[in-house]
Amino acid sequence: MRRRFALVFNSTAGVAIPRLLDGVLAGMQARGADIFQLAARNSAEAAERVADAGRRGICDAVIAAGGDGTFRAVATGAAESDLPVGIVPLGTGNVIAHEIGLSRRASDVAHVLLEGSEIGVHGGTINDSPFFLMVGAGFDARIVARLNYRTKRALGRGAYGYPVLRTFAEGVQHFDVELDGRRFEASWLILSFASRYGGSFVLTRETGVGRDGLIAVVIEARSRFAIAASAVSLALGRLGHPKTCPRGVHVLPVKRALIGRQSTVSLEVDGDEAGLSPAEVRADGPRVRLIVPDTYVADLTNRRTNRVT
Repeated sequence: MRRRFALVFNSTAGVAIPRLLDGVLAGMQARGADIFQLAARNSAEAAERVADAGRRGICDAVIAAGGDGTFRAVATGAAESDLPVGIVPLGTGNVIAHEIGLSRRASDVAHVLLEGSEIGVHGGTINDSPFFLMVGAGFDARIVARLNYRTKRALGRGAYGYPVLRTFAEGVQHFDVELDGRRFEASWLILSFASRYGGSFVLTRETGVGRDGLIAVVIEARSRFAIAASAVSLALGRLGHPKTCPRGVHVLPVKRALIGRQSTVSLEVDGDEAGLSPAEVRADGPRVRLIVPDTYVADLTNRRTNRVT
């Protein structure tokens, strides 16, 4: 059982006072865990504080309490010192929590943090900065760029309504993409290590956290209707599957992507605004140890067995 934990807490994540975090910490402490907080003003400082804690050996694991952006910052630091990372999902989307099947019950989360299995998770880089879940360019990144984070904290998913409508009204914008030498003219690009997108939406079964494959979903929509059709397909779990994706959508594994070198495009990483292109995305990023429910390890094993047979 893990006993000593460093905690990185993003107080701006989610839509309510984090009662889940209070319950998780109380449950862990009742079972003898020692937890101390690593204060950080931004993601870069959080990564450095985590790396330092790992190098000094002052904890058995680090807890990322927040959303997917918090996980990215913590995992970046933990990868430098081989420190296991566990999560308490407090964000709006929480792709990583949906991905590993983590319960929202405080007692279940506490049990996983104390006794859960560990898997190796391979990340990538965007312009040399690590990421562990996904990069978006074009349509979804334009929405994220318009998002008001105070409204997001107050309304959760409801905060996306106005940015979505404004982006649709603005029309389709295209940009250049090169994937392992293959060129596309895209309006929306998703590069993902995860099978989920935006929370619980199923993007693809071709990859998943712990399976170490970066998948590109390229959408070459030429109209608002085509973009809308792709968004509906995503909601129905059909977008990122080669057999069910709409016309003009390509799904393929990728090692290196070059985005928006000729046409400037908005970028997002794990649901956070990430500026403008050009960008180089590589699949050979750092590796981190992720604490997961035992059921997720069994799921990974079944998937590997099915692929072999």
